[in-house]
Amino acid sequence: MSGSCISLSGSTACPAFNTSSISTDSNLVNSYPFLAYVSNLKDFDEQVSNYVKQGYVKEKYQQLLGCSDVDLSNTTDYYARYTTSVVCNGIVQNSKQPCDLTTDESRPLCADTCALAATSEEEIAVNSKLCGKPKSDFMSQIRADFTVCALPADSLTGACISGADNEPDNCGYGTNTVGLCSYCASSSPNSTDSCCISSNATDRCANVHLPTPSSLPPLFPSSTSSSVPSAAKHKGLSGGAIAGIVIGSVAGFALLAALLVLLCICMRRRRSQKAANVLNQPTPQRRGPSQMQYSRTSTDPQGYGALAGGRVARMSALQVDSRSPSRTRTGGTRAIPGKYSDSSDSETFGASPSIGSRRGPPVTSRRKGSLSSTSMLAGDSDHSPRSGTGAQFSSPEGVASGQSEQLSHFRDYYSQEDIHPGDKVAVLWAYQPRAADEFELERGEVLKVVGIWDDGWATGVRVNERAEDYDGRHRPQRDSGVSNGSEKRASSPQPTGEIKAFPLVCVCLPHHWRKTIEGDIAEGEV
Repeated sequence: MSGSCISLSGSTACPAFNTSSISTDSNLVNSYPFLAYVSNLKDFDEQVSNYVKQGYVKEKYQQLLGCSDVDLSNTTDYYARYTTSVVCNGIVQNSKQPCDLTTDESRPLCADTCALAATSEEEIAVNSKLCGKPKSDFMSQIRADFTVCALPADSLTGACISGADNEPDNCGYGTNTVGLCSYCASSSPNSTDSCCISSNATDRCANVHLPTPSSLPPLFPSSTSSSVPSAAKHKGLSGGAIAGIVIGSVAGFALLAALLVLLCICMRRRRSQKAANVLNQPTPQRRGPSQMQYSRTSTDPQGYGALAGGRVARMSALQVDSRSPSRTRTGGTRAIPGKYSDSSDSETFGASPSIGSRRGPPVTSRRKGSLSSTSMLAGDSDHSPRSGTGAQFSSPEGVASGQSEQLSHFRDYYSQEDIHPGDKVAVLWAYQPRAADEFELERGEVLKVVGIWDDGWATGVRVNERAEDYDGRHRPQRDSGVSNGSEKRASSPQPTGEIKAFPLVCVCLPHHWRKTIEGDIAEGEV
């Protein structure tokens, strides 16, 4: 900081500017002559107080505004609202460079305080008893004063200094009792302002004669204001005004077009990201109750370990058990392993198993190898594992004990449609089996769904079709989904092969397969 700078910490004239400093070099003295007599903070406070009473009144109202009748012997009513704050702000802002002030050390006066000060100046200028007759262009000077005061960028932010913080007494009117009483008059909307109450305006203004209110010229005139002399001489818009309107319109249109383009780009990226996120979903973990125990047999031809409880119970409904005879369930339904039947009814197929239908989970030693075509498709149709009136496959046991539950449908991961038992699905992602009763999946294969389970897995058989050959003509007609499958589902040729499990996250409905693949490839090329 320069040696000619004085800190305002502890100032009585500018208390809200206590983090700032002011310079007393020649540049500041030219604008504020009283600074020539300032060498410390006490001198500054005294000189500012004297300046706003004498030098400022003469310079502002007599010289700049051109008032014809200024009483310099009694200047108490020439104090415009927040005049001292405006003077403090001007000195601090002009001291930023010579005193090397930071942003926090040079906080400006708020723009609304500058507007209140300019309006108060205008009220004094139009008061014939105080000013007489001002210059014809006095409003240009008042607007210039406001512009200079509110010029700093921070004057419109929360970091600015309010005039009420710097001059809390008399609503900022200082010695101007007429101004205070006019502001706090009972007919004024400001009469309930807290500063009027704290200033005891009611008692102080009891015998004060207030000037007759007069209309004030607008501080910020509109382009159609009749106060502008040229408005009466020129009809219509000038060439410059027309050019401004045209340029503004073009700029506005260009900005709007840019915003629309940006919006389209953002929406396209969002759709692409959503597709990528869907394709990158992990295979769901197969779950089963932790308390269930399974044994591993040494005769397991594949060498696979014990399967998860939910999966074993799930597959037990589709497995041949030659060692035990067919038994009647608690609910009176019959569950006999046998030949797989492809006929299905969406109303009964895939219904949730009843709580009363229980059966202990089989261990691997009881299973006769994998679910081969000979074990699944052998026997007559009357020996197929069906239950209930719908003649469908028996649901897995143990639902009440926490095992997987069979579902009537499952939402396709890659579309907004549902997958039902009996539907065909196409393989999107290759999958390596982790157990003997799981399919090894290759992209493009087509499977027919037999059962759907609430852990994200399904059972089904392979179909001799390819997803690449599938088009919209194969798309099945569905109801809205509200009926929960009230109409017959389309039949298909008898599938061959074993019934095995596969994760639903690796497949989709065939008529969505090509769109999903192409969307994934397009995303990878972006």
